Amino acid sequence: MNRPSTASRSRPAAARASQLSASQRAGLHAAAVHGEGHIPACLPANEARQLAELGLIEALGACLDPRFGPLTRAPSYRITRAGRSRARREPLPQVLLVPCSMGKAEAPAAPAGEMYVGPYHVAARKAAAAAAADGSAQVLTLSAKFGLLRDEDRILHYDLRAGQNGTVSAYVLARQARFLGVSAARVTVFAGRSYADLAATIWPTLEHPLRGLGIGQQLAFFADLYRPSRRSGLPCP
Repeated sequence: MNRPSTASRSRPAAARASQLSASQRAGLHAAAVHGEGHIPACLPANEARQLAELGLIEALGACLDPRFGPLTRAPSYRITRAGRSRARREPLPQVLLVPCSMGKAEAPAAPAGEMYVGPYHVAARKAAAAAAADGSAQVLTLSAKFGLLRDEDRILHYDLRAGQNGTVSAYVLARQARFLGVSAARVTVFAGRSYADLAATIWPTLEHPLRGLGIGQQLAFFADLYRPSRRSGLPCP
């Protein structure tokens, strides 16, 4: 019986090495722009170990205090020279930001995915979901009070618009982007100017396809994404 050649036996391993998950790519990019090269603590442990096995990251020398427990956000890995080289060849993660809304669920607290019920938010969310349907982008809500939110993040009811006193600071947004692994990302904002300006404090090169459009045009833009048959001719991101 003919045995497979050494080259053929190595192909599966080489193929695995060439394929990183979206979270692994995002983690490498985030580490590449971090001052100390730390991998975001949100990267799942099994995926971090895979990157370490590929030589793209390395464990930090200091051991974590066991009192912190398994949910600590303290960094455990940092990027290597090989990891930085790999990051330059990997596509940036894509993020679609939608705004919060004054219209909220009648509850003192709820997950972000359930709290916002305003019509503009709903339209923007439907458009972002349609644009990210192929899994190429992550959809986050930009809350004037709480910053970057995933659907599952539980928040309190509040009344605040971006730009008003009490708006989330750029410092907090930067820390959140870091934790979520999107500090180095291609960002598109599906919201008005005040939210785009807030997001630009940490992503100065973001895309804002709604810039210069009136509210009616913005809603039409959203509808063209989640109802393509409309074909109004407005530009897509």
